Amino acid sequence: MTYQITSSPPLSPPTSTAMISFMENFYRISDTESQHEQYAASFTDNATLIMGSRVARGVDEILPLRHSLWTHVASRKHFPKRIYFGGERELMLYGTVKYILKSDLENEVEVPWAGRVVFDEKVDKMVFYQVYLDPSAQSGKK
Repeated sequence: MTYQITSSPPLSPPTSTAMISFMENFYRISDTESQHEQYAASFTDNATLIMGSRVARGVDEILPLRHSLWTHVASRKHFPKRIYFGGERELMLYGTVKYILKSDLENEVEVPWAGRVVFDEKVDKMVFYQVYLDPSAQSGKK
């Protein structure tokens, strides 16, 4: 699987390569159901994760949220398209995600999404991650 994301080089901060590499790896982890612990380890202990109306603060809340993201989903694949840098530790990006829902294994659902990320000082973990997408996308409802 390739998770190659393009950026706008003239506006890229010195940390852009580290941020892009982090996000490419993060979406690999995100798309693998068994990697719940690795997903949660992508965040600082006191990070905030927002998915639509759902908010998780700290790893103790992020891990259960991560588990719930797979309740109705049989498989998922993110296709990040473009990153926009907001500084040396902040970015926004957008793309699409394709799901196969457990309730309908024959059909694939494609949903556009966007996200905002703020990293820690070393760009090793996320302090803040907000995802913007249709909240019914993973609910199993059509």
